[in-house]
Amino acid sequence: MNLTTAARELHEFGAALSTHIEQSKRQEASLREEIRKRREILDMSAAGIDFEKVALAKTIISVRGTYAKGGDDRASVKADAIKQLATGVPIREIYGDLWRVEFGTKSYDRWHGQRCDCEYGMGPRHGSLIFQIGLRDSVRQTRKHSDLTPDEIEAAIYFVTNIERIQAAEAEAKAAALAA
Repeated sequence: MNLTTAARELHEFGAALSTHIEQSKRQEASLREEIRKRREILDMSAAGIDFEKVALAKTIISVRGTYAKGGDDRASVKADAIKQLATGVPIREIYGDLWRVEFGTKSYDRWHGQRCDCEYGMGPRHGSLIFQIGLRDSVRQTRKHSDLTPDEIEAAIYFVTNIERIQAAEAEAKAAALAA
């Protein structure tokens, strides 16, 4: 083998190895995600959680942060979201309507979990958001409460009611997938 061939093949093999490693990383990430999804179903089932309702609820509502770390006013966020989902009536005019604001809590000046309802895409003037419940943009921008089916409303209320257990099961599934 001459030097030209060796140098060319060295470059080609290096490029092939880089391509292989990238493809392998993508496939590993995809497999880990599929493992996580299946583990989540099993963990939710073991915890007595209805996975089908959770999956349907996730098409209606969005949650940011974890309820367990939501702070002092987290229970009011949960209660108000359930109330509006069940009745269709905003809890307050304008800044108490899930179609206009996300219900949430923030951390600010030695108060962890202060109630903070913010318009979609916005945040508080002071502090940082730690937990929020809102509607998916696809629901909020195209549908009214009266457009939601009884099954969708039931699933969303089920999710919010069981949010701590659901998030714990999801966290367990994620940890197990990473360990696999």
